Amino acid sequence: MELCYLKGDALDTLKGSLDKTFDKYLTQRDNSWVIEVCGENPFVTFRDVPDFELAPLDAGLDVGEIDFRNSKILYKHLSFLTPRQAADERFWAGFCHGAFYDYVRRRWGYDKIDNLRGVNKDETIDKLRNRFFFDGGSREKLLTNTLSKYWWAGYVFSDAGLDALGSTDFYSKLFSIASRSFIGNENLRNGFVKFLKHFKDRGITLNREKHIQAAMIELNQVGGAVILDCLSADEVAEIMIAYVEKNSPPKKNVVFDTRTAKIK
Repeated sequence: MELCYLKGDALDTLKGSLDKTFDKYLTQRDNSWVIEVCGENPFVTFRDVPDFELAPLDAGLDVGEIDFRNSKILYKHLSFLTPRQAADERFWAGFCHGAFYDYVRRRWGYDKIDNLRGVNKDETIDKLRNRFFFDGGSREKLLTNTLSKYWWAGYVFSDAGLDALGSTDFYSKLFSIASRSFIGNENLRNGFVKFLKHFKDRGITLNREKHIQAAMIELNQVGGAVILDCLSADEVAEIMIAYVEKNSPPKKNVVFDTRTAKIK
C-alpha cells in the first residue's frame, strides 16, 4: 500500500474549491477527479506499507465498534508516524484523498447517495472540511478527521487504554479526554484509564456526562489547589473514582437470563 501526502498547494486548492467540488465526494467512487481539480498530480509518495484492511463497514458493526477497531488497526500499522507528522494536515488529507478515499466515503455513507436532491450544500461542505481535512488548527481538530482520530486514539491510549474506553460511546469518551490540554501528561492520561478500568472491571458502565465529564470537572477543580502535573496516575484515578462513587454512584450492569427468567 502506497501512502502519499498532499502537496501544500494541492491542499489549499482542494480546500478552497469545496464550494464547487463538494458533489464529487458524494458521487465519484474513485479519486481520479482530484488530479483534474488540482491540474497535476497532487500527491507526494511518503512510504510503502504492507497492505491492511480497516474495520468492515458491511458487517453490522455499530459506529463505536468501527471506531474502536480502527483505532487499534490504524495505529498498529502507522505507528512509525511521529506526533509532529500526525498533526500535519497534509498527511491525513493525503491519506483520505488517496489510499483510503473509498473507505472514508463509505464510512460516511456517501456511496449510498444516488443523487444530490435534498443534500444541504453548506452542511455537507462543513462536514467534508472535518472528515477529509482539518478545519482549523486546534487540538480538537485532530479528532475530527476521519483517519487522524484513529491514530491519535491509538497513540494516546495504547491497546490497554482503548480496551478500558471500550466501544460504547467511543468517540464521545475519546473526545472528552483527548481534546483536553493535559492529555500530554502520561500520569493524568494513565490515571483516567485506571478510573475507567476500575468501573469496567466491576461490570459498571459509566455515563459520559453524569460520570466521566463530571469527574473530569472535579479533577480540574482539584487542580486549583494542587498542581495536577505532580499527581501520580493512582492519585488521579482515586480522585475521579471517589467523586463518582460519592456523588452519583453508578449501578452494576443488569443481565437478564432468559433461561431462568431471573435478573442476575
